[in-house]
Amino acid sequence: MNAILELRLKANKSNLDALLKSAKKIDLTQYTRSTANALQKAIQEAEAVMENDQLSEDDQPIVKAVEEELKQAMDNLERKNSGHSNSSGKNSSSSSSTGNTYGSSGTVVVGALQTALGQAEVVSDTTVDFTLKRGASYCFKMNVVNGNNRTPNFTVGNGDVLKTQFVAKIGNDFYFRVYAIGIPGQSTGVYTTLPGQNAQKHCTVTIV
Repeated sequence: MNAILELRLKANKSNLDALLKSAKKIDLTQYTRSTANALQKAIQEAEAVMENDQLSEDDQPIVKAVEEELKQAMDNLERKNSGHSNSSGKNSSSSSSTGNTYGSSGTVVVGALQTALGQAEVVSDTTVDFTLKRGASYCFKMNVVNGNNRTPNFTVGNGDVLKTQFVAKIGNDFYFRVYAIGIPGQSTGVYTTLPGQNAQKHCTVTIV
């Protein structure tokens, strides 16, 4: 089974690689700290994806998301003492904060406010029970809401039914893959747990 899984086509990272090389050539000392830090974070996440040899063609959306994040961070760069930052005033700051969903300084402020107003939770992109063919795999996207810097623990109820694997982290999105290794007819729940909280069930997977 492991040999079969290794035969899957790898994700195409050529565009991300080219964009990453361009981003790393930028002299960040010429830009404001907040926008430079946002780009540096995006570069680190892109490097992590580039180094992840486990990403297959099924994980292409992950590569695309990191690519868009990196491009957004590059577009949001603001030069120090530029006329743009002075002339735009509060409106510029507001639009930058609300428009960037990838962790700029403005988004961190919003996230801090949300944390104060609501409890941290994990939102899965899959909440409906489904079946998975034995030997196949499926990738979950888990978004951590109101929980900056919190990493969810991803587990299944029965490790003999599904094998789990961490794939990537993009901002507050965490990607986990499960492999169907159980016997047809077996099923198990998929759970995440945030530090200090009880386990949260998202769905049940049945092997066919």
